Amino acid sequence: MTRFIHIADLHHARHTGNAITAERTSFAIQAEKLAQLTEVIRHDNIKAVLIAGDIEVSDPKDFIPYLQTWTTLGATVYLVFGDHDVDRLAYQACWSQIEHVHVFLHPGYIFDPTLGAGIYGLSCETNQTGLKEKIARTPVRADSYPNIFLSHGDRKRFPASVVDRLGFSYYALGHHHRYEVIRRGGADLVYPGHIFSVWDGCGKAWSTGYVIGEVTSSGITHVFHAFEGPETRRLSFNPFIRDGSRILLTRDNLDGPPEQWIEEDDTLLREFVRSTLADYLDDYFVTPSRSNGFPTRRLSMTARTLLEDSTRFEEFYIRSFKVTKTTQ
Repeated sequence: MTRFIHIADLHHARHTGNAITAERTSFAIQAEKLAQLTEVIRHDNIKAVLIAGDIEVSDPKDFIPYLQTWTTLGATVYLVFGDHDVDRLAYQACWSQIEHVHVFLHPGYIFDPTLGAGIYGLSCETNQTGLKEKIARTPVRADSYPNIFLSHGDRKRFPASVVDRLGFSYYALGHHHRYEVIRRGGADLVYPGHIFSVWDGCGKAWSTGYVIGEVTSSGITHVFHAFEGPETRRLSFNPFIRDGSRILLTRDNLDGPPEQWIEEDDTLLREFVRSTLADYLDDYFVTPSRSNGFPTRRLSMTARTLLEDSTRFEEFYIRSFKVTKTTQ
């Protein structure tokens, strides 16, 4: 039995632009998450790290320390590009110089004897143009050992009939920002989710982590592991969707039902927000998009900061109300 790590959707850029007022950048928090993988590789004797696209670094040199550390510990890195990896030629030129790092700029297949499995890598283009057709043209595998299909794309690009025909045991995919497993065509299509983001909108505040896969003679199994440290959470009120005097409350990555009605009473709503924040002091709360009257479209702060800073709390409270029925 051997093990691999599967991650995706790092979006590890150094900037958030002027679109968000953030207490800390995603880049800084993501760096802490990625650093956790070093101990995982060491402790769990990981033989490979599979990166399923949308790495999206501002400078390819920002990713070198991780690649060097992971490979020094004995893990071989295999990576493909997602539709956000527009600077892939620069990435490939930089990272391919590191021993035991394999970059699938073009479709290719490698058997890893240490892992005991083969990896077929297929990067995707902007807007995933032509991806479904490229998947359908993938050479069929009929080996005595398990094979992994490493790629980036929406699950709709992987029809059951094609998955069944190709003969891969495990699809290490990226694009969906939430951990998700789709059983299709006799194989698991696995999305590990993203690393961390203070940007993602409605329905995209989730627990983030990585997948550890196990390769055995009979196939591949996997388990999702959440990262330690802060998570992104969100609550919002939609006054355009009503039930009499009640408005719609939405919770993302919070205890309680995802949606429920709540009385549109200012005192009650403020107390509800405060009590919710108090349960997640070190996590980051992200507001819906709202630019009117504010310098940025979103606010992202820890619950602790919001409770300790009355000005920030007031801004957060106001921004928690959607400005249109469909605001993200």
